[in-house]
Amino acid sequence: MLTRFLLRLSALGLKLVLTIVIARTLGFDSVAAYGLAIATSVIASKALGLGFGPELNRRLSEANPLPAIAHARTVSVGYAMLYLLLAAAFAIATRNNAVVALFDRFALSIPLAWCVLLVTLSEHAALEVNGWLFSLHRPRAGSILLFVRAGTWSGLASAALLTGAMHSIEAVFVLWIATNLIVVAVAWHRINIFEQRASSVGLPESAAHPSRISAIWLHGLPFYLAGVILSSLQYAERFIASRSLSADVLGQYVFAWSIASAAQAITFAVVVVTAAPRLIRTLADAPDTFLRRTTHAVTANIAITLLASAIIFVAHPALFALTNEPIAEKNVTLLALLLVSFILRAATDVLWVAAVALRAGGVVLATIAALTLLYIPAARYLIGNSGAVGMALAHLAASFAIAAALALIVMRRGGVWHVKHPTEIASHAG
Repeated sequence: MLTRFLLRLSALGLKLVLTIVIARTLGFDSVAAYGLAIATSVIASKALGLGFGPELNRRLSEANPLPAIAHARTVSVGYAMLYLLLAAAFAIATRNNAVVALFDRFALSIPLAWCVLLVTLSEHAALEVNGWLFSLHRPRAGSILLFVRAGTWSGLASAALLTGAMHSIEAVFVLWIATNLIVVAVAWHRINIFEQRASSVGLPESAAHPSRISAIWLHGLPFYLAGVILSSLQYAERFIASRSLSADVLGQYVFAWSIASAAQAITFAVVVVTAAPRLIRTLADAPDTFLRRTTHAVTANIAITLLASAIIFVAHPALFALTNEPIAEKNVTLLALLLVSFILRAATDVLWVAAVALRAGGVVLATIAALTLLYIPAARYLIGNSGAVGMALAHLAASFAIAAALALIVMRRGGVWHVKHPTEIASHAG
């Protein structure tokens, strides 16, 4: 855990440095473009998963993951075909004057829009295969590649901007894309090595799952849809505000958001990536302890997030000063609200993987959809009346509602799971 913590802390520090360097060298309009790339890649990473992710990762965590690895290869081919289709559709769309005018409205040139698209596709590919390593109980390899994805390229980009080797946000995006492609290649190499070793030693029979890949999709579909909605809620306030607030104001919000989100990101890499396969194993081996272990994971996540948030808030004067912008009271308020929001999001991360283990996709989807219908008008009202502070309030309101709803679902489903589902199979801890 210490290694994962140090790697993630270093990566987030480098990402924060990159955000500051972009603000200093390229301006807050480039910070807004960088924030747009992050937002679209996170949302699309859920949407492009097509529903395979939750169930596929669950099966990769079992005692015999070899059938799931074969399914992962098939899914990867499908993803590659989807990427080509989206790129072709985008190329055709950018020939339309109405589409170009729409990009101009959001201060996006066609080359910049292409960069955002390619960042989104490459980030999804790297995220998926990196996550499969964690599901295979290979946290060290997964953590190293996660550091490369988040930290290594950020450090290189910062150095290039400061030395004048890079002069545009597009160049930063190209480096980001190249790094993701390297991560995909290395991760698949590690998975192939794991598969060869597992095949040679012999593993227990896999759980009685339907062999067709469509079964994985059907089990994961509710979580897929809920995940798309949930990711959209993570950034919805930006898109709602983009029509009424300037790029500079949005850039300042994105900067505060980037600082605050570091607290959640640290705990995700330290606790959540390993909590998911462990909770699946617990549900199979000792379902009566599932809620207790889930509570422990939530508590650990919140504790680490609180510590990280406190450090960030204490250091915020120095962080804001690095952007060459005056420290306004509004920016401090934004940061404080977002830090509280991300503490709740950290708890939500653990509750989400617990719900995946419990296969509570249907009720999670219905709940998240209902919350979204309530959120949109509330966010518009808050942003319309309070501007950037309203964006932070909308983010906080969504975080509170989602955390409370998932906690109720996990407590209710987890309390009766061991009665309805006796122990089936032990997971591998390889």
